[in-house]
Amino acid sequence: MPWSLLIVEDNEETAALLSGNFQAKGVDVRTALNGAAGVEQARTRPPDVMLLDFNLPDMTGVDVYNELLKDPLTAVIPVVFLSSTLLGMIKRMVTDNPRVRFLKKPCGMPEIEKCVYELLALPKTAPPPAPPPPGPAAGPA
Repeated sequence: MPWSLLIVEDNEETAALLSGNFQAKGVDVRTALNGAAGVEQARTRPPDVMLLDFNLPDMTGVDVYNELLKDPLTAVIPVVFLSSTLLGMIKRMVTDNPRVRFLKKPCGMPEIEKCVYELLALPKTAPPPAPPPPGPAAGPA
């Protein structure tokens, strides 16, 4: 049975390029052009792996990721963030998680495939990370 990939990318050309590459390898690929559609698709039919752009028209990729962490069914989905935004900034916004990778655009298909296949090799039953606390951390009173 083929594995499934959800691509959340607002650039239609990039989404089509990624989709075509993985479909040619027999992967069940779905795409979403904005964050809300990506969250909905992930909740409706959780993919085995997600490629997630950071700069989306309606929310950031980190917002999408944090929404997925709220549901145990979607919290275990491995995610590859693809972004032209500074990766250091994105990494600071994401709770440390071995099921997450970061790639800076532009990147080649071999780099993307390497990350995806590394994530596919992880156990599917890994416990999800705890969602980040809401708002600023409270200091001692």
